[in-house]
Amino acid sequence: MNRRTRVFSIVAGVLAATLIAACSDEATAPSAPALAVAGTTRPPTITPCTQPYGAASVWIGPNGGRVKAGGHILNVPAGALKAATLITMETPSGNIGHVVFGPEGLTFNSDYPAHLVMGYQNCVVAPNAIQQVAYTSATLNILETQPSVSDPATLTVDAKLTHFSDYVIVSTYAVAY
Repeated sequence: MNRRTRVFSIVAGVLAATLIAACSDEATAPSAPALAVAGTTRPPTITPCTQPYGAASVWIGPNGGRVKAGGHILNVPAGALKAATLITMETPSGNIGHVVFGPEGLTFNSDYPAHLVMGYQNCVVAPNAIQQVAYTSATLNILETQPSVSDPATLTVDAKLTHFSDYVIVSTYAVAY
């Protein structure tokens, strides 16, 4: 056999072996999916809103209470706090639905979480988006989404809070491929 025929035979043999291995009955799954699967969600993004400045302070004790600012409401149920506490609620003006609470780091009894009801009437919301409340850093990095219930009829989202910090309205989108 000449050299060209020998090289051609080797290449043909390698290609045939590769084709046979690729067509075998044994299937192997990829280590990671190449595309997202139906029913997954994209990471939440801060929802664009028009928000005027608002602020309020209210003493709330073991019997519970309510504070309102900038179209948002914090409901503190009876049993959430052990002692009377001056609760401050500020809604900075800007282009997001944002609430800042004080005293920073205040925690509620986990059996009686506070409820933050944020209105998203002045927000730009995609038809397929679900609104949630997210806990953020002071620089508005999303740290954690809170258990939330969005009500498109009243354009509000209700979230359980166990502690005070900064909170924003975020949108979560379902991804279907």
